[in-house]
This record gives sequence, C-alpha cells and structure tokens, in this order.
Amino acid sequence: MDSEKRLQGKNVLVIIPKDYYDEGQLEPLLATLANEGADVRVASPKFKESVGMKGGRHMPDMLVVDAIEGITGDAYVSDGKGVRQVKGVFHGAIVVGGKGARKTLWNEKLVRLLLTDRYKSDMVVGAIGEAVPCLAEADLLRNLEVAAHLDKHSEPVLEKAAAIITDEDVCCYDRIVTARGAEVIDKFCETIIPEIAKTKVK
Repeated sequence: MDSEKRLQGKNVLVIIPKDYYDEGQLEPLLATLANEGADVRVASPKFKESVGMKGGRHMPDMLVVDAIEGITGDAYVSDGKGVRQVKGVFHGAIVVGGKGARKTLWNEKLVRLLLTDRYKSDMVVGAIGEAVPCLAEADLLRNLEVAAHLDKHSEPVLEKAAAIITDEDVCCYDRIVTARGAEVIDKFCETIIPEIAKTKVK
C-alpha cells in the first residue's frame, strides 16, 4: 500500500441493487475506496434503504438517474426532500452484485446508459459477481475475457454478449474490470484502483 492516497481528487460511483446486495462485496469496496481518498457515492434504482443478503442495510446517496445528471458537471437534483448537489464527473463506476442484481440492475436502461457513457468518456467501469451481466447488457464485453459469477441466468447473457468466460478471479482489459465475487474483492480493488488513478481529473 502506498502511503499517499491513490484516488485523491477522484469521484467513484458504486451502484447497488435495490435489495439483496452482497455485503461481502460492498463493504470492503467502500472502505478501500474511501481509504484511498476517493469521493465515493452509492447509487441505486430506488431511493430507499437497500437490504443486503445477510440482513445488512445501506442507504444510497442518490438515484442512478441523478448520477447520470451528475456526469456532465455539477448538477442539482431534487428527491422531494430538498435539493442536493451531485458531484461532477465519475472517474469510475462499479456495479456490486448480490442476488438482487439480476432483477433490479441487469435490464435497467439507466445503468446501461451510465456504464456506456463512463466507458466512452475514457473512465473506468467494473462489476463484481452477479453484476457482471450489467456490462454485457451495455455491450462492453464483446470478445473480452471476463471473470463472473456463473449460473443458469448469467451464463446465457454473457454468451449472448460474446464475452469470453474465463476461470480467472479478476480480469482487466482497457478500463473494464470484472471479478468472480466477494471472495476476490481485495484482488478486484487492487486491480481497479490503479486504473481509476490513471484517469484524467475533469
């Protein structure tokens, strides 16, 4: 670990399912990113407390749609409880898995739009475990080697997107980072942090 914080001045968006997120992915990820000096925001499709697979709870900072508004610069958004400022550009966008990812994130058009926009803007995108199909739905995994949680739901989605499924714990190619699951979260963080650190501060 460097003594200086590698993500100072960088904004990172973490997207979680509406419910049934994986605490084993989210909690270490948030702690590591914050420890590296990143300004981390958590977004979800619903602005309500998300319940984890093991009973954990996490209140998102914003809706996914608000995160998209924040992409183009500082934006002011209202959620009915007053107006809050959304930090400008996100240098990294990471989707966290869990059993809820398939129902609330895979086919979410706004998640797809956000991931595509961040990637096309030379920023970093990543997904862990059950969230990797979000990158497939955004058409970002074509002919790329990916690490993912495989089951009867995720495998067809990845194959349809022309992703090359590997046995690797973590895969990284051209600012796209994928990981098998919570058991390799440390390796995922160590792979994605240098990638985000290389992005230009806007």
